[in-house]
Amino acid sequence: MMNNILLIDDEPVIVESLYNMLTRMEHLELIIWKANSAIAGLEIMKNNRIDILITDVRMPGMSGLELIQHVKQQWSRCKVIFLSGYSEYEYLQTALRENAFDYLLKPIDDEVIIETVQRVIGEIETDLRMHDIMTQTELQLQKAQYLLHKDFFEHLLYDNHLTIESIAGYVQTLHIPLDLEHEVIMMIGRVDRWPQDYRLKDKLQLQYAINNIVEEYLRETCQIVSFTEDRYVIWLIQAGSSQDLTHLQWYINELLEKIQQSIRQYLHLPVSFVLSKPNIGWLQIHYTYKEMSEWIQRGIGLDEGIILVEQADSMLSQYSEQELLPQDIKRNLNQLTNLLETGDKATFHRTISDFFYVIQKAVFIDYTLQLEIFAHLSVMLLSYMNTRKITRSIEIQLDLKPLSNYGMHANWSAFEDYCSRLADMLFSYAEGEKKDQKQQITDKVDAYIIKHLHENTSLDHLAKTFHLSPSYLSRLYHAEKGVSLSERIKLLKLARAKELLSVEGAKIHEVASELGFYNVSYFTKFFKKNMGIPPQEYRQNNS
Repeated sequence: MMNNILLIDDEPVIVESLYNMLTRMEHLELIIWKANSAIAGLEIMKNNRIDILITDVRMPGMSGLELIQHVKQQWSRCKVIFLSGYSEYEYLQTALRENAFDYLLKPIDDEVIIETVQRVIGEIETDLRMHDIMTQTELQLQKAQYLLHKDFFEHLLYDNHLTIESIAGYVQTLHIPLDLEHEVIMMIGRVDRWPQDYRLKDKLQLQYAINNIVEEYLRETCQIVSFTEDRYVIWLIQAGSSQDLTHLQWYINELLEKIQQSIRQYLHLPVSFVLSKPNIGWLQIHYTYKEMSEWIQRGIGLDEGIILVEQADSMLSQYSEQELLPQDIKRNLNQLTNLLETGDKATFHRTISDFFYVIQKAVFIDYTLQLEIFAHLSVMLLSYMNTRKITRSIEIQLDLKPLSNYGMHANWSAFEDYCSRLADMLFSYAEGEKKDQKQQITDKVDAYIIKHLHENTSLDHLAKTFHLSPSYLSRLYHAEKGVSLSERIKLLKLARAKELLSVEGAKIHEVASELGFYNVSYFTKFFKKNMGIPPQEYRQNNS
């Protein structure tokens, strides 16, 4: 993408130096203008779009700080880089107040200028992409047949009495681009952590933006429709005419890490995904959604940015959530549920403390509404325990009867204290479970590597074997074992190589083959690099 850049300095030698240097940087794709005064620069701006302005601060006639006011009127998206021989605080303060991109002190190395221009170009590209995404989001919000679409998906996800005929009626009426004669893949996306103090409209926009990014990656290879609910975005996907669902599931799984990266880059949100098996019938969607939502709540220690591929026999127990509260209170309770599920202990305690403060502040809150709030909090905590099958274990440490009897609490403060103590136990359990789960996974990875040293033990292969994304498996293994996967594989191969070389009569090519090196020369280089001597010499020294 071509960017127009204007250079302004009352010292011609500086302008020419900058001009010549940037002209040589052809990969930056710049159209460069130059001027020796702010007035001359304004004339250029009248007839040409300016994306980047590099200007001196102190110039006769009109300073760079005065110039920026005119720039904002003409080209509001222009990024400004100030050059100055002065490091006085008032200049820097004014530049920052005017949202300057950077403030560089003369003399400036060429490398610093080039690096700054590259950074500003990157920010311009990001701004443009974000603008496009949010524009599309606003249009979707305006055009969507939201209520009918919502009604259809709620029946599809929560009603186990639907018939193919009733589904067909919805599909035809809403012009949903899926074929009832073919099975589907289901995918669920969960935002792991929302920004603080977000508004409902902001959440809807971000959820639609997530959907836009997912569809941008997938729309050319499949048919896809989506639905957004309180915590998740759900996609139903069918293969195009030239591929089957098994291949499509593999293809989507390969793309999910890139999709996560794009969402984090453009929307600054961590997102986890669960991808179903590739043969979900329309009447099984209700049951599949229940299983998948339960799975994503538990995850692998509930870390951020998880990618899970559904295994038919690995689902958890059923989970249900009642929606009992008015919208203003429900939002706070949903946030507490999310914080509990994601293990954010500190934020959970701050949020529940603020929530109880608001409740207690409303002295004349209706009694039935008090019961609703009590019931919803009790359901949240009981559902968490029941889903993880830990209710009996927790009950040994704390009496759970107060969750079913509102009258057992003297006041809201007493109930808050009870909820906080119970939550502390749940967080402690989750931390222990997370550690156990991670240790089990890394131990299984170790056992697999040892058993398959002669086969493919690449990170990508191991990730697919254990149904995790490569980046997550790499982080998990290093955190648990204190060593990278590649280093661990190297050490295991070296240990096995030394063991085999000590066997009388073992040939080098046989040892290499046993360890997955089908090229003796490559095995010799590997061994010498790590042991300091070739394998033949090692065998002689240890025979």
